[in-house]
Amino acid sequence: MSRGVYEIEDGGFPVYGKANLPKINAIRRAISQPDYDTPIVPTKGQALFTTAEEMHDEPASCYNCQFYNQKAETCALIGPRIPIRKFTYPRESTEDSRPIEFWPCCSMQLYGEPNKETAYRAQSDPDYLDLVWINAAKPGQEHGGANCGGCSGGDDCDHYQTDGKEEKWESETGFCRALQTTVACGDICSLWQDDDEIRWREAIKIIKEQNGAS
Repeated sequence: MSRGVYEIEDGGFPVYGKANLPKINAIRRAISQPDYDTPIVPTKGQALFTTAEEMHDEPASCYNCQFYNQKAETCALIGPRIPIRKFTYPRESTEDSRPIEFWPCCSMQLYGEPNKETAYRAQSDPDYLDLVWINAAKPGQEHGGANCGGCSGGDDCDHYQTDGKEEKWESETGFCRALQTTVACGDICSLWQDDDEIRWREAIKIIKEQNGAS
């Protein structure tokens, strides 16, 4: 069956000429979709997707990130100005609330051992890195932070959906609305979000208040 007039190179590679330009334009339009206004679905690479296996089945936080300066409690990418540590708020139970432990994390989390010696590589804006504090299921956990389904002590993402009435953190896999694909409960990516996360400015106020800083 003829597919057009091509010059064929060694290995059977067809070289397109001027007569093939309409086909190329049609393919480019199908890929880029310039006339459609529906949301673009990011790829896993664009979302900095990390599997549960790569995370060693631990939720993502600054405390298992290679950019975290352990002694200084700062981030190598954000700089010395922003203190980064987990905290409990309120510290004591009241009639209408109980203590919640919050773990810091940002979209550049890279699993590994924190820095033993303080080092800085940049002074990035925490807003651009989406620095947030994430509530743990209970204070005193070995690991806290974020993952897709909320398993292994992590907090679940609003984009993660499961079938039926099973609790998210008891599922093995679910559907990600943001990536439009199936992901594992312990996976994580930079699109993670939750309706009760604490943004970094509010978190810093609490940290400074609890540690006597102005």
